[in-house]
Amino acid sequence: MGFQTNGLAKWSRRTILGTLFMPVVYTGYRVAAHNQWIIATRGRRSFDPGMEPMRREKGRQLSLLLAGDTGLDTVSRTAVVEAMRRHASWSQPDAVMLLGDNFYERGVTSIYDPQFQFDFECLFDKGSFDMPFYACLGNHDVKGDTQAQVEYSQHSERWHMPARYYTSRLAAGDAVVDLIVLDTNELLTDDQSANQQLDWLRKQLRSSRADYKIVVGHHPVLTGGQHEVPEYLAATLSPLFDQFKIDLYLSGHDHDLQLLQSEAGWLQVVSGSGSKLRSTSWIDETLFAEATPGFCWLLVDERGLSLTYYSEERRLYTHVVSNY
Repeated sequence: MGFQTNGLAKWSRRTILGTLFMPVVYTGYRVAAHNQWIIATRGRRSFDPGMEPMRREKGRQLSLLLAGDTGLDTVSRTAVVEAMRRHASWSQPDAVMLLGDNFYERGVTSIYDPQFQFDFECLFDKGSFDMPFYACLGNHDVKGDTQAQVEYSQHSERWHMPARYYTSRLAAGDAVVDLIVLDTNELLTDDQSANQQLDWLRKQLRSSRADYKIVVGHHPVLTGGQHEVPEYLAATLSPLFDQFKIDLYLSGHDHDLQLLQSEAGWLQVVSGSGSKLRSTSWIDETLFAEATPGFCWLLVDERGLSLTYYSEERRLYTHVVSNY
């Protein structure tokens, strides 16, 4: 009987202490994970890393570097941009796609904000990156003057954001690529601006006769990363992507590298580890995921497309979609 009483006393103390300290422990874990103290790739499955594609004659392919969440000056960002610089020296990209959160923590204040120089012009020096930069707005960008990022297109020959959401038609040899860039910040809730943008998106997708339809937005609609997919975003974008048979949806926001495949066949690209890093997980739709700083290279031609992921030091994974 004494043994049982002693056991109950210990159990009671554990229960009381756990009740008192569990919120502190959990909060500490969340803070640690958010601030890059705990980084992991959970549930990794075996995968074939594939073969790195060859860059053929310029003009016969569309070569794009994809990088998201590059707006914070960190050691990781320096390493990622240097890796992109080395890659660009031989892959000869036609453009770079910036996938949002171009400027931390609160966007820019005007077209004269020094962040344009420090976090774009100097970071991606023209000597190494003499090409257009197609940019979309992230959740940190909209905390500042978003119109300044639009208007900066008139002040820089490389920065391209003609509106908060827009389209560009690009050539991949004899193939045509429609790039449809969204402002997903407006699509997080069911309001008038969201419905207007969705009507616009539906019109662009319906009228597109391109060989490839690529949609771009900051927030993913499929992810194993730490951010949950906003309910309204998933409920509205995914059915449109299914209906109009897009090829790719490119996003950042989750600070990792991921490739996921939807049930309808379109691919979700997450390339959001340009300056920050967080843990990620493999889920049912995952083809590849890694919690590492890096970027993605998209190569398109009439024969198909390839997506290749790189860390600061090496190639990690290549996925090929063939038209044959």
